[in-house]
Amino acid sequence: MSTTMDAQTFIHSLEEEILHHEAVHHPFLKRFASEKLTVEQIQTFGLQHYQLVKVFVNYMTNLLPKIPDKDAADLFRTVFDDEFGQHTIFRSHPALYRNFLKALGLPDEAWGRVKILPETSRFIEGHKEMTRGKDFLFALGAIGPGHEFSIPTMFAYLIEGLKKNTSLTDEDVEYFSLHIVEDVEHAVVFNKLISRHVETEEGQKRLRDGALQSLAYRKTFWDGLQRAVFGA
Repeated sequence: MSTTMDAQTFIHSLEEEILHHEAVHHPFLKRFASEKLTVEQIQTFGLQHYQLVKVFVNYMTNLLPKIPDKDAADLFRTVFDDEFGQHTIFRSHPALYRNFLKALGLPDEAWGRVKILPETSRFIEGHKEMTRGKDFLFALGAIGPGHEFSIPTMFAYLIEGLKKNTSLTDEDVEYFSLHIVEDVEHAVVFNKLISRHVETEEGQKRLRDGALQSLAYRKTFWDGLQRAVFGA
């Protein structure tokens, strides 16, 4: 008798696992949300995190050609539209994030001359490798459940810390609040695709492995920020 879960049961099980993963409730996030922060600490966070933001769409463009479904481009059109700002570059996610950096008092030249932490580089290079060099299901797990499903929970911590420690407006932190809404919607799109390809135990394993590898890189990223922002 087969013990392989049906697709919806598998997706729910994986999402529950992600919601309890250490990366999603990392000590850095808890400290960011609860402790008194200086502007300099928030700037340090912002500049490192921007390095992730500005390359995310590359992972999507790496993943898309791997997807065997003929309607993949149609499925992900809303995701790409959101990333690129609904047809205007001024609403793209990197542009919204730069608005946040400007509101923190960071000049344009600061974005390019920041010294990137080793953990930040590891995150970026790891996700490039997963979406370029790994199989379709592994890459899908990394970018779907590993990214889009997990981000709203993590960003809730960040918004709490920003509201407690700054006078930034809702517009200034729109990048973060927008992701809490949009990434819930994006996760639904990913799950529609995932449900077509996890009928076997091996398929479920590959997708889960990708999600957990992405979260492992995320934990390492938060480790680096904890050291850079809090000194420990």
